[in-house]
Amino acid sequence: MPRIEAATVAEHHAQVERRLVDAAEELLRAGRPLTAGEVSAAAGIARNSIYRYVDSVEDLRGMVIARYLPGWVGTVERALAAASSPGERVVVWVRTNLAEASAAGHDWLMESMQGQATSATAEQVETAHLVMRETLVGAWLELMDGNAERAGVAASLTVGILEGGFRQLGRGTPLETVSDLAGRAATSLVDGLP
Repeated sequence: MPRIEAATVAEHHAQVERRLVDAAEELLRAGRPLTAGEVSAAAGIARNSIYRYVDSVEDLRGMVIARYLPGWVGTVERALAAASSPGERVVVWVRTNLAEASAAGHDWLMESMQGQATSATAEQVETAHLVMRETLVGAWLELMDGNAERAGVAASLTVGILEGGFRQLGRGTPLETVSDLAGRAATSLVDGLP
């Protein structure tokens, strides 16, 4: 049995798993291949030891992506809870998602999803997107007096603003610039559509 580096086997397992996920994230951020050899070297463990912690190296891709979802969604939900009107919620939704994308590095994260992420990971990401979109549609429903068709179109236009902002962040445009202009665009949408 390998020597453990913690007070309990469970703590040791958690520490090694964290090192593996950290190593996988480092590789993904650098655009390097996610292979057992690369991960084990970066994590400082024997290559065959990886499989004591995950079923496949691709599980690590999912674990990297999943580590960002709860914090991202929670941050957006807290920001929306502090907004005082549905129009403010739309603008806050855009700005907060941009800030989270900037902090996490949205481009490398989405590129990571293009790999062979597990269906469980894809499902987690899809669920997070659905939750986020529902909050946006809810704000637009209030603004559109319950008209679901108009709220759906307005939400799609708002997502377009956000996606344009993501692309600008990926090109290296400073968050302050992107957030300012995307926030103004969202405000114009809120003021002009209902």
